[in-house]
Amino acid sequence: MPRRANTPSLSSNLQSIAAQALQLSTEDRAELIAILQAYNDAEAEAHLTEVEREQRKEEALNRRGIRGGSGSFEDKIINGYGPYRYLRYWYGRTHKSVYLGKVKE
Repeated sequence: MPRRANTPSLSSNLQSIAAQALQLSTEDRAELIAILQAYNDAEAEAHLTEVEREQRKEEALNRRGIRGGSGSFEDKIINGYGPYRYLRYWYGRTHKSVYLGKVKE
């Protein structure tokens, strides 16, 4: 009996998301990738020290050209309610955002 390679399988949630992503247009898939990359960048940024954050800000200000990928979280108070978290990111030349939900305290 042949042995099957020990490859980890995707979780059912990830399989479902991957199947849905295949139904997207090429342009929508590219933007989804930008959103996921921005989320990873924003998550990593949240764990930086103040000095590291300032260094990154300085590097970003010195860059030129079309931005892409880098993202940040923004918490907003709206009409006294919230805070509500948004993921802000650049896609091509457009600054976009995705609502992530109310921040859990």
